[in-house]
Amino acid sequence: MNIAEDIYRISRAFIRDSINRGKFPDVNQIIGNLNLQFGEDWEILLPKESLQIWYDSIATMNFLKLKEGLEEIIIHDEENIQYFYKDKITKNSISLDFEDLDLSYRLLCLQNKVDWNITKPFVSFRSKIGYTNIRVSLTHSSLSQVHSHKCSIRIISTESFALETFFEDRSECEVVKRLFKEKNNIVICGSTGSGKTSFISSLLKEVGQSEHTLIIEDTLEINSPNRTTTRLVAKDQENYSLRDYCSYALRLRPDRLILGEIRSSEVVPLILNSNTGHKGMLTTIHANSAIDCPDRISTLLSLYSGIKGMNNDMALTLITKGIDNIIFLEKKKVKSVIKLLGHESGKVNYEDVIESSNEPLLQNLQYLR
Repeated sequence: MNIAEDIYRISRAFIRDSINRGKFPDVNQIIGNLNLQFGEDWEILLPKESLQIWYDSIATMNFLKLKEGLEEIIIHDEENIQYFYKDKITKNSISLDFEDLDLSYRLLCLQNKVDWNITKPFVSFRSKIGYTNIRVSLTHSSLSQVHSHKCSIRIISTESFALETFFEDRSECEVVKRLFKEKNNIVICGSTGSGKTSFISSLLKEVGQSEHTLIIEDTLEINSPNRTTTRLVAKDQENYSLRDYCSYALRLRPDRLILGEIRSSEVVPLILNSNTGHKGMLTTIHANSAIDCPDRISTLLSLYSGIKGMNNDMALTLITKGIDNIIFLEKKKVKSVIKLLGHESGKVNYEDVIESSNEPLLQNLQYLR
């Protein structure tokens, strides 16, 4: 019989029981429980220092290597942890096992008052590791019978990058600044990790100090531009969703309305608000290119609007009337900017503001008249 393993097993059970009672256990409570189980002689087989190191790994996730330049971490399992930097990806493993990682995730959720279990298998929330601000996305192992839990940790920068760093040409940066200062309604699109949120934070540095900026997010990520900023963070409660916030956003009389990301039903009040004449809207969405973006928004609008007769043609009419410009980012660089002009037979008419060699120019020429 391995007494040291029994000590870890009983310690895990104590932590699990504490979590189920909504209590965050400290190491002294674990030691007290072990004293009751074994008497103080257990320290001969497992020194307190070893137990402390193990507990700290679980309770603080200090097994993660947070180095300068790190952008994101994906924990696939204890043997496969990926670290994503701007120009490289590294990998390592840790000495914890599946049960230890499970407890670590559950303690992190408890600490942040997040409900994560089989009935709610996907959560995303803001937290900290040490002094580092992070956004955590957890996927429960119950969603897949062949994989463990998945954890994605995105590093949240507390400082905005200079807007110029997103452009190859300074003149292109000045063009985008002008569009923003003119309060055009702008959608920023790109893939995951393309720099959309960072770009918004940098762009907001151009906001006037007296402008009332309303920022709506599901997790605090965008940096506030001034002291006249109002922030609304969505919750998993009735009347606290992104859609709810977008629905009554104009009652707060914002000079600028910033929605962190379009994902589902919040697209409806946002696009409808953009068709009321309100200017200065800014949001992001996942799309493969600037010219694919209207179709992506159209699909979401058709799915979630609940408006009788809503189809692609009607959706594109609302989109091309309400949205002025679309900016496409790739690898933290602005690759193209287009101006929406309208649509015809399901095809969007647009003109290039900043041209990309990756965009299908033939379509651009065909539908410009």
